[in-house]
Amino acid sequence: MEILRSSQNATIRRLVGLRNNRRRRAAGVVLVDGARETLRAIESGMRLLGFYEQVDGEALPVEGGPELREVRSHAIEAGVYRGVTRELFSKVCYGEADDRCLAEFAHPGDSLSDLPTLKPGLVLVLDRVEKPGNVGAIFRTADGAGISAVLLCDCPSDRFNSNAIRGSLGAVFTVPSASGTASEIADFLSKQVDEVFAMRVEGSTSLYTVNLRADGPRGRNAVIMGSEADGLGQRWQTWQKPNDSAGSSSSEVSIPGIHLPMAGRVDSLNVSVSAALVLFEAVRQRSN
Repeated sequence: MEILRSSQNATIRRLVGLRNNRRRRAAGVVLVDGARETLRAIESGMRLLGFYEQVDGEALPVEGGPELREVRSHAIEAGVYRGVTRELFSKVCYGEADDRCLAEFAHPGDSLSDLPTLKPGLVLVLDRVEKPGNVGAIFRTADGAGISAVLLCDCPSDRFNSNAIRGSLGAVFTVPSASGTASEIADFLSKQVDEVFAMRVEGSTSLYTVNLRADGPRGRNAVIMGSEADGLGQRWQTWQKPNDSAGSSSSEVSIPGIHLPMAGRVDSLNVSVSAALVLFEAVRQRSN
């Protein structure tokens, strides 16, 4: 077993540098902290490039829960396991997880063309959502609700930010997802969904009266949610709605605005809370 002991080691220096999100994205890799999240990434088919575990001696660790033991075994079999001294591991890890391990994966691709065939249900579009913690919480809810996909539209943060991964409990690896510009995602929706709704504080229709069952010919609807600070603003006013299931023609139509009924002085909820209400309202409607 190789043990990394020096802060001048090239691998340690590279991992520290990859904690900068811009460098990580430029390098085309994903850093995953924790055994549970690492296992979900492996199960999603991502390619493991390196696995680093804190060690306190010379022997290969054998302790840990079943998830840690499984990813450790996978890394050893793949020939990418490395031990890291306690002092150095604190420099490369994110947070204070009990299972002191870090995995490096090849980025799986993030474009709309990388998406698998979508199952029926709801497609959630996050427009310019900024905070990784919110992105992670929404993915966790999306996994629980079993939705078709989460699309990140012009978002400053990406789903592979360490905070997003941790907040999602690894659901960023289980929910089909892609990133794109507004025009790219609008074109994608025209080919993939039957109806599009936009969550707006000023929306004229209550969430609880709109049809989210996705019972059209394509079997999918989309809901668009805006940023924490500005909502959707003037974005997403119209879309090209298909005139038939084949999508051979389309017409530009207005996107209905829907809102959460609010009984108090504030007019909106945190975007991750709003998303949870939307997604599980869709679940309730489909189950009925």
